[in-house]
Amino acid sequence: MTPERWAKVRDVLGHVLELGPEKRPQYLDDACANDPSLRSEVESLLSSDESARSSFLQSPPTPPAALTKGTKLGDYEIISLVGSGGMGEVYRAHDSKLKREVAIKVLPAYWSRDPERLQRFELEARAAAALNHPNITSIFHVGQHDGSPYIVTELLQGETLREHLRKGALRLREALDFGVEIARGLGAAHDAGVIHRDLKPENIFVTKDGRIKILDFGLAKLQVPKSAKPEDPTVIPRQTNPGQVLGTVGYMSPEQVRGHTADARSDIFAAGAVLYEMLTGKPAFRKPTSAETMSAILNEDPPAVSQVAPNLPPGLQRVVNRCLAKNPEQRFQHASDVAFALEAMSDSGSGTLSAVQQPSSRKWLWISTLAAILALAAAVILWWNRPGAIPIVESVTQLTDDGVPKQGPLTTDGSRIYFSEGATGSWGIGQVSVAGGETSPVITKLVDPLVATIAPDGSSLLAFVGELSSAGVHPLWRIPLPSGEPRRLGNIEAQGVNLLPDGRVLFTNDTGLFVAHADGSNVRKLLTFSDEVTCPRASPNGKRIVVRIWNPAHSGSTSVFFEAASDGSHLQEIMRAPEDAGLGCPYWTPDGKYLIYRVIRGGRFDVWAVAVDSGFSKRYSLKTQLTNGPLSYDIAVPSGDGKQIFAIGTKRRGELVRYDEKTKHFIPFLGGMSAIDPTFSRDGQWMAYTSYPDHTLWRSRTDGTDRRQLTYPPMQVSWPFIS
Repeated sequence: MTPERWAKVRDVLGHVLELGPEKRPQYLDDACANDPSLRSEVESLLSSDESARSSFLQSPPTPPAALTKGTKLGDYEIISLVGSGGMGEVYRAHDSKLKREVAIKVLPAYWSRDPERLQRFELEARAAAALNHPNITSIFHVGQHDGSPYIVTELLQGETLREHLRKGALRLREALDFGVEIARGLGAAHDAGVIHRDLKPENIFVTKDGRIKILDFGLAKLQVPKSAKPEDPTVIPRQTNPGQVLGTVGYMSPEQVRGHTADARSDIFAAGAVLYEMLTGKPAFRKPTSAETMSAILNEDPPAVSQVAPNLPPGLQRVVNRCLAKNPEQRFQHASDVAFALEAMSDSGSGTLSAVQQPSSRKWLWISTLAAILALAAAVILWWNRPGAIPIVESVTQLTDDGVPKQGPLTTDGSRIYFSEGATGSWGIGQVSVAGGETSPVITKLVDPLVATIAPDGSSLLAFVGELSSAGVHPLWRIPLPSGEPRRLGNIEAQGVNLLPDGRVLFTNDTGLFVAHADGSNVRKLLTFSDEVTCPRASPNGKRIVVRIWNPAHSGSTSVFFEAASDGSHLQEIMRAPEDAGLGCPYWTPDGKYLIYRVIRGGRFDVWAVAVDSGFSKRYSLKTQLTNGPLSYDIAVPSGDGKQIFAIGTKRRGELVRYDEKTKHFIPFLGGMSAIDPTFSRDGQWMAYTSYPDHTLWRSRTDGTDRRQLTYPPMQVSWPFIS
C-alpha cells in the first residue's frame, strides 16, 4: 500500500469510526462510490481489533517492494504480476517442487499487526485447503514474506462470474449448470464445517472450460463437522462477535444483516441471490444505498424471475423462493437439496429447439415433405397413446425415520415432499427432501392444517383447515411457499381437492364435483353423484378427470373409479374394486399413461397401476401390482419425473399369543420377526408358521420351544398346513 493510498484509507476509516453503526453504510456508499476496493479495505479494518486499527492509523505502512520475476517464496518462484487491488497483489508463480504454475496472493501487511485476525486467516486457510472439491479453488500453501501473509492456490484461467454477468443474463442451461456446481461446492464446504459467508459473483470463477470454482474464504466461519475429532486443530469452533456485520451488501442473508450468527443456510441465501442474478441479469436486491438494500433484504421479496424473464420455467421460481426465504428454517436445509432441485429442473428439459426450412422451388418437394410430416404425426400419435411399459418397483428406500405419524395426501414439487404430520387433533404440515433426511415444518399461523395439494408451479400449498363440518367437508386455504400470509379460497368447503394445469381448483364435497377460479371464486358444478365422491384427479394435460365413488349403493362394491372430460361430459365407470377390497385415491403418472392407486384388502394396502385407455369408450383393464411385501402403503404418489413413487408406509408386527384358562403366554420369535398364518397339528403339540417379513417357514412346539427354520430365501411361503 502506497502512502497516498494509506492516507485515503485512513481518512475514510477515521470518519467511519466517528459514526454510529446505522450511519456507516450510507457514508461508505458516498465515499467509496467509485472505488469498491477502498470500501473493501475499510471494511476489512473495521472487522479487525482495536489495536490493529490504531496501529494502522498512527503511521503509514512501508510499501513492500513489488515482487519481481525470479523472487522466491519457498518452493515458489515469481513469474509475473497478474493484478493488484486493495486486498493485495496476485502473482503467477512456478512451483519448483511439483513443476506446475500456481497463483500467489500476497495480502496487505497490516494484517500481520492483528494477531487474532492472522491466526483466524491461517486456521481458515488450512480448513479451506482440506476441502478438495472440484468446485472449490484448491489452496496449496500458506506463509509469510517480509511480514505479509500469502496464499498459494491453483492458477485459474477464465473470468469471475461478475465479469461473465456483464454480458447479461445467462442462458437457462448455463445458469442451471452453474447453480448446480455452486451448490455442490457449498455442500462440500458445509460438510467440512466451513461456512463461506461472502458468496457473490466476484468470489465465483468461471474457468475457460465452463467449470465453476468458489474463491476467497477470507470471511469463512468454521463449525465442527459431524465427522471431526475434538482434537483436530482445523475445526476449532469460533464465535462471531455479536452484532458484527460481515459479508457483502446485496448478498448477505437477513441474519447476517442483523449481525446474528451465520450458518450454512446463510450461504444458501447468497446462492439464491446469485442464481436470481444469473437467471435475470439483475441483482435480487439493489437499492440506491446500502441501508436501503439491507432493508430490502429484511423486508422485501425481489420481483419474480418470471416477471423479469418470462420464458423461464415456472418451477425455477419455487427454487429461488426457497433459497431467499427470510426465515432460515424455510430455506433449503442443505446445499445438496439446492443442487438436486436444479438438476431436476435441468433433467426435465429446458432447451428450446427450432428448425428453419429453406423454401424450395420444386412443387414435388413440398408434397413429399407434407406427406412425410403427416405420416410422422400419425406415428407420433399412435406412439404417444400407447400404454407405457408395465411399471415395476425395483427397490424401496425409507426417507423419514423421526417417529412422528404421517398422513396423506402426499404432494411434491420435484425437490421436496409435503405431508401432514403429528398426533391426531394437532396436525401440522411437514416437508422433506425427495432424497430423504431430516424433516422440517412448513411455518404457518393456521391451526391444524392438512395438506390437500400443491400448485403446478410449486408456489403454494392448498390445505384443509378448521373443524370438519357435519357434511364431512373442510374450509380450503392457500399457503404461499416458502412463506407468506395464508388466505381462504372463497367459501369453498371440500372433501377432496386437485388443481387443473391452468390453476383452477377442482374439488368435491358431499353433493358432487365442482370447479372454481384459482382464488376460489366463480364456483361451478360439473357433476352430481348420489354416493360419496372424493379424490378428484385431473390428467397432466387437464383434459380428463378421475374421481372415486365410495360405497355406491347400487354396485355392492366398496369403491369405483369414474372418468369424465374436464367439462363434465363423457362420464363413465372405468374400474371397480373387487368385493373383498377397496380402492384408494388415484394419481396420474406425469406422462398420463397410468393411474397409480392403492388396493385395500385384508387389512393391508398395496400399490397398483392401471394403464389408461385412450378416448372415453373403454374401461381401463391392464392392471399390475407394484408392491407385495412387509410394508402396507397408505398413500402412493408418482414423482415429477415418473421414475419414483412416494408413499406413506407402515410395517406390521405380529406376535403369537397362547391363552390358557388364567394366563396368556407370548411366544417369542427369532430375530424379533413377526409371525403370521399359524397352523397346528391334530394333537395340538406342534405348530407351523410363516415369519414376517421374509416369509420363511418355521415349526415349533406350541409353547415356542424347539424352533426350526424349514425354508430359506428366496423361497417365500404363505399359509402353511400340517396334515
